[in-house]
Amino acid sequence: MERTRTRSIQGFIVDHVDVDPKGIARRVAQAYGISRQAANRHLDALVDAGILDQAGQTRAREYALRRTSTVSRELRVTPVLSATRVWDEHVGPILAGDRPLVRDTCRGLFKELVDNAVAHAGASWISFEVMTTARQIDVNVRDDGRGIFAALAETLPAASAGDAATEFARRASARSMESPSARLVLLARSTEAFSIASSGVACTFDASDDSWSVIDDETAGLGTSISFRLKRIASRARADAVLMQPSSRR
Repeated sequence: MERTRTRSIQGFIVDHVDVDPKGIARRVAQAYGISRQAANRHLDALVDAGILDQAGQTRAREYALRRTSTVSRELRVTPVLSATRVWDEHVGPILAGDRPLVRDTCRGLFKELVDNAVAHAGASWISFEVMTTARQIDVNVRDDGRGIFAALAETLPAASAGDAATEFARRASARSMESPSARLVLLARSTEAFSIASSGVACTFDASDDSWSVIDDETAGLGTSISFRLKRIASRARADAVLMQPSSRR
């Protein structure tokens, strides 16, 4: 029972620390009816296990999920560039300990984004970054091609890239399979958050309320930048490492 409660408390911390990095001890104490001192012992255990980073002293302490791995690459687009090979060489190894469902979902999304950039974007290069913490996997794939919304403006048709983004979001919200990017929309629904930025606009999906929105984004210039987030569960070995801390720390 004690181990189950410890797992629950520390899982709560992992899920909420990014929302309230300075007040997480108070949140834990309130949620579980324990003292601040006891909440701090759970935080200390996660710091010791390498799951959290800590800065500051006493009540000024601030916590954040530690980056467990980061991979960043830039690749020239050639006829022989293989999304499967890129995954196998650079991304797959850092997710080897994840649940098969999480790993397979990430693999499918990553391959779709790379394959689309190679086949349809008219790009000369693509770059990607994968960052992981105990809670999540964040992936970004960028290219220097014509831009997805500029291309959709011609396909739909729409008067501008911004209008194309708005129509994309409308069809995505309606779960329409008539969109040229229907597969991308379907894959986006398996994520916790998803964003496409291009031609001065960004179209984003929020799984918490199953909604799509379009916003102006001055940083979204040439090419296309697509990001997604998947929630992961820390490996059993990592969880056990936390629980094996001396009982005086719990």
